[in-house]
Amino acid sequence: MGEPTTRYTQELAHFVAKTGYEDLPDAVVTESRRLLLDTVGCALGAINTESGQIALRYVDSLGGGSAATVLGLDRMRSPTDAAYANARLANVLDADDTFPTSTHFGNATVFSAMAVAEHFGGSDRDVLAGIAIGFDLGARIGSWMGAPFQVRNGEVVGWNELGGPPATVTWAAAGAASSVAGLDPLQTNHAFGLAGANSPQPTIRKWAESPVQPMYKYADSGWCANIGVSAALLARLNSTGFLDILDGQNAFWRFYGSPTHDDALLVQGLGEEWEILNTTYKAWPCCRWIHHPLTAFSGILEEHAIAAEEIERVVVRANPLALTEIFRDQQPSDPLTAEFSHAHAMAAMAHRIPPGPLWYEEAAMNARHMADFRAKVTVTPEPRSSNIAAWMGGGQWRGIPGGVDVYARGTRFEATADYALGDPWEESTRLSSDRLIEKFVGMCRAGGDGSLGPSELEDRASACAEAILAGDSADRLSWTDEVSGLAGLLRRS
Repeated sequence: MGEPTTRYTQELAHFVAKTGYEDLPDAVVTESRRLLLDTVGCALGAINTESGQIALRYVDSLGGGSAATVLGLDRMRSPTDAAYANARLANVLDADDTFPTSTHFGNATVFSAMAVAEHFGGSDRDVLAGIAIGFDLGARIGSWMGAPFQVRNGEVVGWNELGGPPATVTWAAAGAASSVAGLDPLQTNHAFGLAGANSPQPTIRKWAESPVQPMYKYADSGWCANIGVSAALLARLNSTGFLDILDGQNAFWRFYGSPTHDDALLVQGLGEEWEILNTTYKAWPCCRWIHHPLTAFSGILEEHAIAAEEIERVVVRANPLALTEIFRDQQPSDPLTAEFSHAHAMAAMAHRIPPGPLWYEEAAMNARHMADFRAKVTVTPEPRSSNIAAWMGGGQWRGIPGGVDVYARGTRFEATADYALGDPWEESTRLSSDRLIEKFVGMCRAGGDGSLGPSELEDRASACAEAILAGDSADRLSWTDEVSGLAGLLRRS
């Protein structure tokens, strides 16, 4: 047999190994800072959640290691354990960014880069480069394999039987970790083989049919980050993996079960068209598919100053992917399931609960007024999003309409949003950095043991956010002390 064809694997490995901070366009550096800020904020907001506490207790029980920060612990741990805990924390509230292949991988990208940088004494610039490069790799793998749902004649007919989000999270983590660890092209190639061969099982169909969500949803972002970091560290020690994992008849897309692939999307515009510029940020902590109706709902509430008590009922018009049982659940039994409930999101917004962990604390989940409002919310298809293929291209979606009909004051108020707040493709929906700082502060608002007053805690959170956005050192990480200090203040005793 001849040598395996390794064109795509080698080309992407060369890109990851040979691209540095100085190669990043200014807009990409800025977006890497913004993603860093947003992802750290999402992790801080989850420190006191049940799922977050389990992740922290698990990592703490492993012991050993003192190289990397674990948000919410008062001691450092190994880079693999830190990547695990922090990436899982960042995904707990479902408030982290969403790339338009229906995937969250900013969590593992950011915290894999951060863990490896701390382990090897890296800098702000190393982390920012790792974020941009790792994110680009994950996005390209996701776009290559296409969206995780099936479309026939323009209509969504269900979720894919295999394939799905976990792979992109693992690949993004591997790319970020390999970049920050300073692997050469061959080592990076081996890291790809190690990470790809050990990606989590695709469980998208099981997730889609589950009326009650497990704490990891369709994949544990922490494990994906752990795999990516482990692959880079092993490759740095000259462990080997498949060199042609993205190539040939048995390439990754096939053995991972994706029903389709588009090879051109792996390398098209590589180093020139940066996918981090296409990620979407969340103004509210719930599934991205709920954000289009929420964007419409928030506009109605703001324009007409409608109070929750005035609302008789709400009809959500959802896209085809947000019509399954879990999205229609009016009385979700736990916070993670509530993250997919249109009714819970509408109730939280109508009652002006600040976005963040407060949406899922006991008062929001169990209060009678919240249950009563959720009972008023029903879900129906949005006609304009039925032909979902019209809103897609290159394996990605660009806005999928969703809307609401609000019945109050004897009137029907109606609105539809083609793009959700946080989408970068329309200036009106792009989240400004000031808005991301506001979100960061909101994530911290529910934390702490009461030793700091609300205004003092908000001041500390604002200062931490500003430090993250300003970090530009070429020889050290300049903002980790602020982040770990804030995390300690937020942890409840």
